[in-house]
Amino acid sequence: MERAMSLAAVPDDDEMCLAGVGMWTPGRQLRVGSGVPVAWITDRTFSSAGIIWTDVGEESAESGLQPLLLSGMSDEPARPWDTGEQVGEPEDTEAIDGMDAAQVLEGWWDAPDEDEFAEDDELRAMFAPFGTRFPGLAPAVEEELDPELMRRAVFQYTRDARIGLVPAARPADILARLGWSGACNHGITGSELAVVLRSWEDRFGARLLEVGFDDIRLLVSRPPQTLEAAQRIAAEHFAFADEAHKGPRHVGEISRAIVNNPFWDFWWD
Repeated sequence: MERAMSLAAVPDDDEMCLAGVGMWTPGRQLRVGSGVPVAWITDRTFSSAGIIWTDVGEESAESGLQPLLLSGMSDEPARPWDTGEQVGEPEDTEAIDGMDAAQVLEGWWDAPDEDEFAEDDELRAMFAPFGTRFPGLAPAVEEELDPELMRRAVFQYTRDARIGLVPAARPADILARLGWSGACNHGITGSELAVVLRSWEDRFGARLLEVGFDDIRLLVSRPPQTLEAAQRIAAEHFAFADEAHKGPRHVGEISRAIVNNPFWDFWWD
């Protein structure tokens, strides 16, 4: 069981030699209101952010620091990382060990009652092929995507982003360790998101890649490779966030969007 005292320390305000950058990179601690540091972040953005994330991630087991890409809002790029928004006190990740991903997702399965569901064609289409009850967790996917496809997917990642380093036992715990509040309008905590991300990490090789103001992106090494396999995974995505994969809000649409797709995107209102 992971304990907070066993985690690495947040690096000091200073330059660091990041794998993949090839030079000493200025950065600083990201601190919450109480003054507790939750991450180290670069001062500038990088156009080759995906390459750097990959290289730094290969060292995370030794360093104890999990990398992530930090994106700002398109119209206000300083938010949230330079304004102190969307991060709070680090959450105790020991609590995640006692949480169940299926129960969490079932609680977010926002289906109407049976009578309303039976009378509304649009609602039935939105949840199809499922009904008012959460169908449960999808089976794990065992087959990896072609490594060359994964390499191209990451290396061709072109959106500029800053690099962050977070003391965490695994990528899935990053949001909890940041105290990230991007889904706070729904009363959802970083730990609740983390229990689902842990499950996806285990079943699908899905690792947290990027965090923004109210959105996240995962890199997935074992996405579903058939539409049939995608359906129950899509039901989990449907429950997880307001919007999955940049628009689809029907389980069927999400299913089609994730087949052989190494990127999973989520947004909360």
